[in-house]
Amino acid sequence: MAFVDCWYVMITINDVLIIVGSCLKIQLEQSIIDGEQYDLCSTLLGTGNLLVWAGVLRYLGFFKKYNILILTMRKALPNILRFLSCALLLYCGFCFCGWVVLGPHHIKFRSFSMTSECLFALMNGDDMFATFAIMSVHNGIIWWFSRIYLYLFLILFIYCVISLFLSVIMDSYETIREIHEKGIEPSDLQVFISECSDDASSTAYRQDDARRKRWNGFSNCFAFLRRRSGYTAI
Repeated sequence: MAFVDCWYVMITINDVLIIVGSCLKIQLEQSIIDGEQYDLCSTLLGTGNLLVWAGVLRYLGFFKKYNILILTMRKALPNILRFLSCALLLYCGFCFCGWVVLGPHHIKFRSFSMTSECLFALMNGDDMFATFAIMSVHNGIIWWFSRIYLYLFLILFIYCVISLFLSVIMDSYETIREIHEKGIEPSDLQVFISECSDDASSTAYRQDDARRKRWNGFSNCFAFLRRRSGYTAI
């Protein structure tokens, strides 16, 4: 990733979305295409507008005191992705379990998407009492299962998963702060380059004279073969 600037990739995607969305908007204003494409047009323009404002963060990165958000996100992103890949498996297990068991008895678990939305809201502390209270059955194994299921999910994800998620981000923030205080940390590419202690004039590097001599040798060889083929034809 050291050879790819993600900002340029985002700017390119942003320009493409805005250009395509603007073309659709012009065609909609002139009634060239159906009004059903308005949703697609608004989606493209809205997403492009979002990326424009996100791209402004790139210019704040040139200031040492304003780039802490960008550096922290860049540092924490690999660890966040690895952590979310593990947490997602556990989250999908709770979603499928709630959908299968509580779906016929609870309005918030009628489909997989509704189950996921309900659990995500519970994980953020939203509408907890209503989720417990609107069970269609108030006794039996399903009622007890729903209580154990919801309590276990809340304890596991609020006290463990979210806390660990925040700790991953805070660890990256502390690392970035130490770098600002002690100096700039070299990247993996810079560490790889610094392993070679030879200077530019060393024979370990390819020299222009050697490259020119090699190219002249190839050219002379090709010219000799061309002349030889001409003599053979005669």
